[in-house]
Amino acid sequence: MQGARRVVAGLVDQAVMACANAANTVIALALLTRERAGAMVLSLGLAYLVLTLNRAFVGDVLIVLAARLDAQRRARLLRNGLAMAVAFGVAAIVVLTVIWALRPRTGKIDLQDLIWVAPFLPVILLHDTGRSGYLALRAQGSCLFIDLVWVSTQAVVMTGFLLAGHRSASMIFVSWGVGALAGAAVFLLRTRQWPWRGNPRQWISETRHLSGWFTATQIIGQIQVQAIGFLVSGRLSQRDLSGLRGGQTALIQPVQNFIVAVQSLIVPRLSRLAGDAGGRGERESHSAAYRLARQTKLLAIAFAGLAVVMVATVVPLSEFVLARLSKFADIAPLALPLCVQAAIYLIELPFAAALRGMHRARLLFIRYAIYTTASLAGLVAGGDTDGLHGAVWGLTAGAAVSLITMVSFYRYALHQLVRGTPERPEVEPVPSVAA
Repeated sequence: MQGARRVVAGLVDQAVMACANAANTVIALALLTRERAGAMVLSLGLAYLVLTLNRAFVGDVLIVLAARLDAQRRARLLRNGLAMAVAFGVAAIVVLTVIWALRPRTGKIDLQDLIWVAPFLPVILLHDTGRSGYLALRAQGSCLFIDLVWVSTQAVVMTGFLLAGHRSASMIFVSWGVGALAGAAVFLLRTRQWPWRGNPRQWISETRHLSGWFTATQIIGQIQVQAIGFLVSGRLSQRDLSGLRGGQTALIQPVQNFIVAVQSLIVPRLSRLAGDAGGRGERESHSAAYRLARQTKLLAIAFAGLAVVMVATVVPLSEFVLARLSKFADIAPLALPLCVQAAIYLIELPFAAALRGMHRARLLFIRYAIYTTASLAGLVAGGDTDGLHGAVWGLTAGAAVSLITMVSFYRYALHQLVRGTPERPEVEPVPSVAA
């Protein structure tokens, strides 16, 4: 029953965060013109870039490593991670403020909204690292609680702005940041794990092998996201960009948040199985490797079925709704390729989780490099052939290449694990001596 409650809390939590993240884009599309919303989306994308890089360097490492550490070492790792997140956020303030000051004042690329989101980055990263800390401790219920604090506060602040007659991009960013501040404060008060008691340098020293590959992977991933935004905005139009981001927010982002929720639940178990498979006893090692392979296969079958059901139901519903909204009628043809992309990401999930559990961060990095190259090439070729519709189908072709690569790398890593010749561990031992 306790495990079932964790699963439910984890899925509900990601649903809450999916709605909250999607709300930034959806509210911008609803309150602003398509062109102004497109400009805001560029600045929002850079904020998500910082958030994603911090999650790779800190949050994902917490989730993967905590499964193999005792309570004392987990607490120490969390303190250092919180300190690292705050330091990363402060550095991001400086970088984004400089970008804002030096931005071009004319042309299609407009980053005027960076000045509104930059000051809130440390608390946004602190809250997100707190979430990962709870997930590492398998405390999905506590994670849901601080996320509800964030979302509720954000909704109250935004409602106040709207009642006062403020309908702007700055209003959306300030509401987002104040919500993160409230959520981070509640996390710190409940856990008493203060960032100033941690050491960013120790975090880098203790986790650099795993966090380095995770971060490099996310850098490539975010380069892809930003490149898509600037390519679509520059080669097509900001209206096309807002349409693409709106479709991705409605059809792909919920799936991606669901994937994050499921990964946080299954990666720790797969990590323990992979660790057992590398143990001393031959029989125990092979048994753990077999359980890992069997669980991955069952999950892959289940998510493939879920992907088929999703495409069969969401595509006609999305086309029906969008076709009747004049402001978004041009997005309706994007429903099919976007849903196919989301389906591919679902099928990839178990294989990606298994590679994380086996600490095969290098293979994940190579796979993302291949995916980025294929998707951007598909976007350019498709965009030149058939505008925005062709560009989205080009991205879908890149996702298909990613799936083939992911399955191939998983089979290779599992074969090496069964043979008892795993890749050199990507994690250096965390010292047990208190900081």
